[in-house]
Amino acid sequence: MSSCKEKGIEDSIVNICVHISARVVNASIMDSPFKTNSLEIIIGTYEEFLLGYKVELNDNKPVLVQSFADKSHSGSIRCVAVHKQWIATGGTDDRVFIYDMNSRSQTQILLCHEGSLNALTFTPDGTHLLSVADDGRFIATRSKTWSTEACWKRAHNGLAATHVTCHPSGKLALTLGSDLILCTWNLIKGRMAYKTNLKSHNSLDRQPDCLTWSNSGDHFTLSGPRVVEIWSTKTANVLHSHSTKSKPTCICWTDAKTCVVGLEDGKIIWLSLNKNEKEFELIAHNARVKAMHSFKDYLVTSSSSGEIKLWQINEAGTHSKAKLKELAVTNIGCRPTCISILDLEQFGKDYSVSATRDKSHKETKSMNNTEKPFPSGVVIIEYDTDNEQESSKQTKASKNKPSGSDKAEEEAIEQKASEEETTDYDKNDADSDSNDDNATYRESTRTSLHDTLKSNKHKFKKTQSEKIPNKKKKIHGHNERNILHSKAKKKK
Repeated sequence: MSSCKEKGIEDSIVNICVHISARVVNASIMDSPFKTNSLEIIIGTYEEFLLGYKVELNDNKPVLVQSFADKSHSGSIRCVAVHKQWIATGGTDDRVFIYDMNSRSQTQILLCHEGSLNALTFTPDGTHLLSVADDGRFIATRSKTWSTEACWKRAHNGLAATHVTCHPSGKLALTLGSDLILCTWNLIKGRMAYKTNLKSHNSLDRQPDCLTWSNSGDHFTLSGPRVVEIWSTKTANVLHSHSTKSKPTCICWTDAKTCVVGLEDGKIIWLSLNKNEKEFELIAHNARVKAMHSFKDYLVTSSSSGEIKLWQINEAGTHSKAKLKELAVTNIGCRPTCISILDLEQFGKDYSVSATRDKSHKETKSMNNTEKPFPSGVVIIEYDTDNEQESSKQTKASKNKPSGSDKAEEEAIEQKASEEETTDYDKNDADSDSNDDNATYRESTRTSLHDTLKSNKHKFKKTQSEKIPNKKKKIHGHNERNILHSKAKKKK
């Protein structure tokens, strides 16, 4: 009996220790010190800025500190994509900028679209960059040479292509356009697999949004004015539909069966396909949630007021407060449009905020330095305005330094013009011979006008480009008058 009691006491002590250790582990997940310099938040803004924010520890508390700012776009930035050291940004200026964060410099400029960029994404293996724009094109760009691998010019019947997302396997892609058709693309064969007409889905209205593939690739999301739908790739039907009080603005997946939805009223919703896990809402911002992105155990959200928040995710939490914990918050002073996360662990342990701060001036110059020679594979852009500038320069040079042939041609044209003017006046005098009183007056008027034209000729000088076509018109008109005059004579 004593031995049984001792075993029972030992078992209870073990259970208590296990329970306490489990609670300590759960607490340590949320209260453990944040790994500084493990990630960098990349933000695109309406004000054409591309911003970077790193995480520092201040009094053992994570703080968001700006790491860089670049203004290469001439229009608002619409989308940003990150893969390893590469960052791609697309804006309303129809251009795509590529940044190499290993050297922290801008390396490529792509001008493959003729409309505002709407969405960018890298394939999971990073071999291609997928992009869609208002010109209706769906383009796959090879990241090794940054050349266009494939271009579907009428991906959505010539209308704007608004969304693109790539399957985790890299074999499939989904695009959504203004024609309300969801297209599935076979990236291996390079053609469209099938279409899904969304016009019959009244819940999505005329502006379906938030097209995002899950981490496992078994599900993808679509949203309407007051609904979030989770579709199954196996059945191609809606698996779960959740009605919202406010309009969904962005969606990101935290794992294979859990996604977070940002709303227009500043709240975020935690949705899960697990029946045992409850859905909950959390007030994240005081303004509309504009964009969000998840990376490992962290979630970054941004609001239209410029507020950026970093959250820590605990999937094992039993209630809403335990699943998301706010780590850091800051205001960037701009209106964010898109957001992503760069993993800094790929650059090594020596890559720290202090090291980059010591080289802050050099790094900033390298991102905006246009004199630095581009590496091989760069896309050289030739604008149409260059030809206009060259032609204007040539016309200016011709004005300043006219050649001998131009001078001779000018003098010949002037002599021809003076002869035309005298013949015109002679013709008028011949027609007015019937009135003897007016003939003398017109003769004096002709000579006075002819003298004034000769004396004030320097005041009426024109450039060669304007003068030649005008004189040619006069000569042509004079010939027409002579032809008409001869025809009239023949009729008589």
